[in-house]
Amino acid sequence: MKRLTIILMLILLVGNISCAQNTGDRGRMNSENNTIRAPEFPGDMEWLNTERSLSLEELRGKIVLLDFWTYCCINCIHVLPDLKKLEEKYAEELVVIGVHSAKFFTEQGTDNIRQAILRYNITHPVVNDKDLRIWNEYNANAWPTLVLINPEGYIAYRRSGENVFDALDGQIQFLLDKFEGEIDRTPMDFVLEQEKIPDTFLKFPGKVTADAENDRLYITDSNNNRIVVTDMAGNLLKTIGSGEKGQSDGSFESAQFNQPQGTVLLENSLYIADTENHLIRRADLESETVETIAGIGRQVYNRRPDDVAKYTGLNSPWDLTIADSTLYIAKAGSHQIWRLDLRSGNITLHAGSGYENIKDGPLTEAQLAQPSGITHGDGKIYFADSEVSGIRSADIAPQGKVRTIIGHGLFEYGDKDGSYRRARLQHPLGITYVDGMLYIADTYNNKIKRIDPDERTSETVAGTGEPGMKDGKAKSATFDEPGGIDYADGKLYIADTNNHLVRVFDLESKTVSTLKISGIREMAGASEFDPESFSGTVRDPVTIDLNSLNQIRFDISLPKGYKLNPLATSQVRLIAGDGSIIKTAELTGLPQSLPLKESMKPKYAELLIYYCRKDNEGLCFIDNSLVEFRNSNDGMSGEITVSYDLMVQS
Repeated sequence: MKRLTIILMLILLVGNISCAQNTGDRGRMNSENNTIRAPEFPGDMEWLNTERSLSLEELRGKIVLLDFWTYCCINCIHVLPDLKKLEEKYAEELVVIGVHSAKFFTEQGTDNIRQAILRYNITHPVVNDKDLRIWNEYNANAWPTLVLINPEGYIAYRRSGENVFDALDGQIQFLLDKFEGEIDRTPMDFVLEQEKIPDTFLKFPGKVTADAENDRLYITDSNNNRIVVTDMAGNLLKTIGSGEKGQSDGSFESAQFNQPQGTVLLENSLYIADTENHLIRRADLESETVETIAGIGRQVYNRRPDDVAKYTGLNSPWDLTIADSTLYIAKAGSHQIWRLDLRSGNITLHAGSGYENIKDGPLTEAQLAQPSGITHGDGKIYFADSEVSGIRSADIAPQGKVRTIIGHGLFEYGDKDGSYRRARLQHPLGITYVDGMLYIADTYNNKIKRIDPDERTSETVAGTGEPGMKDGKAKSATFDEPGGIDYADGKLYIADTNNHLVRVFDLESKTVSTLKISGIREMAGASEFDPESFSGTVRDPVTIDLNSLNQIRFDISLPKGYKLNPLATSQVRLIAGDGSIIKTAELTGLPQSLPLKESMKPKYAELLIYYCRKDNEGLCFIDNSLVEFRNSNDGMSGEITVSYDLMVQS
């Protein structure tokens, strides 16, 4: 009897923390009597999206909404659009504060939380509750938990789970009516993290698909809401999507996505998991058009689908693979794998009961936990089950089973190689099958690992584990939360998400390099410049008198019917002979002049120009050009004009 009691206590302790899904209203908490004062924030915590620490005392008169979240949690991600709507509706009366109470070790780091804030476009203050101090003060027990505090500083309402807008909207309106004379409507402005970061061409790329046969890479540029297409060497070919957030089908230039993730190729079609639109899209690579083939454009809680895919609601599809004309969908939002018959257009459940955990067994009875990467081989579907830090398989045969290869539980994670019993991963998101082996992006461990699915062993093959961006020998290279991985011609292509890059791991030489996308400076604002490694167009040298130069005029002719792209920032950098940047300026119109001080003696001008058709403001063409200035002491005028024509590239 004593042993039974101990087991029950352990179950209760583990069950006290969970991810809440579509839970119902947990009820008000003293909303009428105001008897429980909201605990104050500790004064020694790190804050983001604000230039200083905040206190509930200074927020008296405001309605305050605390969002207890952790950035791995799909349920927390689903709540963010509701919070955004509330912030916009009650811009003067409401202050939302994210209380980031980490689940995984990696999520405790302030820099990692900063990246998540940028990735999910969060614009309210966030406090790093890495030691769960605020979490415990407020007796939170699930992600996400929402706590509403009235203008007098008392807890008015709390609930856990998703679909919170209607309930919170009603409670906020109730508080506005009750405290009408006490509401402080003074606007509050915060210094956001997004105002502090340099611009990059890729923004949080989530996945990558490699097509060696056709010499193509399809890079999911998630935060730019598009797919970037290059050849295997990195030469930019085209983009799929305008870059504007939305759901529109149509041409590559006009189609819209919302935080897309995984893609998979079949013949001339690229299938795309349009994650935050809760859609599956098909990009026809011949006609260069995009169409929706599954989903209705909003999140739907449906655990047993069996219908035409176009009329069936989805829940955060995250990655895709295709076997025998069947599209398998890793549905992170419902903790399941669905299958879509591409011939009939019907969609149905393949694996996962919909309950979040790690439980093997018959396909539809097994429990999964936020599958976020998927591949196939040898008659099986293999998937990265991120919330249990696991790698698992599901038989393709409908009467098959789910089997765990690596992974132990929702709170069993770490960074250990070895056999099944010893091995630990930390929130893997990417997986690809290569000759009987699985290569995974062990995301929160900043590593690439090789998994033997038969022997059930794990081995680190690239990455030190420290976040960073270092090329070279694989074991010495560094990554920053890599999220996607694919294989072609002896190389692994890795979406290095927080570095905003694609990395290339050569399995033969065991080295890691960075894919350089030609025509694009990967890191705008970089302080070092090497003309020898420049990958854009090098223009003919311009001879000038550097000693008397006081103005450079850029006269660039765009093709007929084209204009500078207003959705992207064209710019010019003047660079000295030692590589230092003399001046950076936006190109807002052509021609355009840059005045120079007497001490400025540029050696190079580097231009990054985005231009598009006048009838379409999507990103269409890019020109990255380098102009070299040669000195001449012949008494020329102090003004020089740099002129050339831009082409419509194919």
